[in-house]
Amino acid sequence: MQRIRFFDIAKGIAILAVILGHSAIEANLCIPHRAAQVAISLCFSFHMPLFFILAGYFMHPERAFRWVKESRQLLCTYAVTALCVLVGVTCMATLHHESRALALQTWGMTALYGNGDVSNLTLWPVGFRIGAIWFLLAMFWARLLLHIFAKLPHTVFWVAACFVFGYISSRYVCLPWSVQSGMCAVAFLYLGYLAKKYDVLGRVKRIPYIWVAALLIWIIDVVSFGGMSMAMNDYGLHPVLAVAGSMAGTLCVIGVSQLLDHMFLGGGLSKLGQASLAILCVHLVEDDVLPWQMYLGFLRAAFPHVPLVLLSFIVRLPIDLVGAALLYRVPVINEWFYPQLVKQRQLRRSKAMSQARVPCGE
Repeated sequence: MQRIRFFDIAKGIAILAVILGHSAIEANLCIPHRAAQVAISLCFSFHMPLFFILAGYFMHPERAFRWVKESRQLLCTYAVTALCVLVGVTCMATLHHESRALALQTWGMTALYGNGDVSNLTLWPVGFRIGAIWFLLAMFWARLLLHIFAKLPHTVFWVAACFVFGYISSRYVCLPWSVQSGMCAVAFLYLGYLAKKYDVLGRVKRIPYIWVAALLIWIIDVVSFGGMSMAMNDYGLHPVLAVAGSMAGTLCVIGVSQLLDHMFLGGGLSKLGQASLAILCVHLVEDDVLPWQMYLGFLRAAFPHVPLVLLSFIVRLPIDLVGAALLYRVPVINEWFYPQLVKQRQLRRSKAMSQARVPCGE
């Protein structure tokens, strides 16, 4: 099936929002600033829900769950990225004359637990958080659960019950491997699946006032943002508004992406979207390994009049893009981080086999 470019553009916007959001968190920890707080409210209102909704849009949960494909694309990428983090923190411990064994032990336990953020509700003490690649574990569980629920009667009931159980249980315990995050994320996958099934984008195109309503809901959500972290099933002070705002924000970003699809900027954003998984994983490594609070102190001293969130974003983005580009060149592993390479290889193989079947005389 031919790729729909504006969906790649939407993912490109979302991965930029992930980097900007994390840059804003670090900047706000260093020096609280209104620009960083606005960036956090805007980015976290939609970026992760968008990835889950778009994943659901292209799902076929009525089919059998493809264990090998899902494990390779989600669990293997998690393992490789976590291993890179372990190598990175060991190198940093060596540079700072700290205990390599302690760094490996602490971060190894964190990688095994797979918690998106620090919590005092873990089953056993976990010193750090693995960070953004909680998304990979949660996506695996969410996809598996939706495949199960789609084959049961009253699918919507099971999806809703799963969300509620994941949300409530996370108030009492933080289970390993981001299971509860996946339980809540299944609702966003299902929303994407329903959007495709009932041609929501076609309906919106016929009734343009829906864009206005979505924009208003998103603005209200951002303005009254009370915190949202899908990693920890935290939907802030207004959970219903947070979910509605994330849906509205996703719709608005898709609308903007459709406009950008006809512009020069759309090409670059589309490439970012196609590389979003690789960019996310590289970003996670630099986010966990590098001492950003120290670096931000240097940046603030060098450029005191530039918002720190902007400086952080400008420095981090090239690191993530270069890392993702290098990852593209690594044989075998690159197909885990760039799923489209698998399809390209299969197409080449199919074409070669077709040509081989043609008799020499034809």
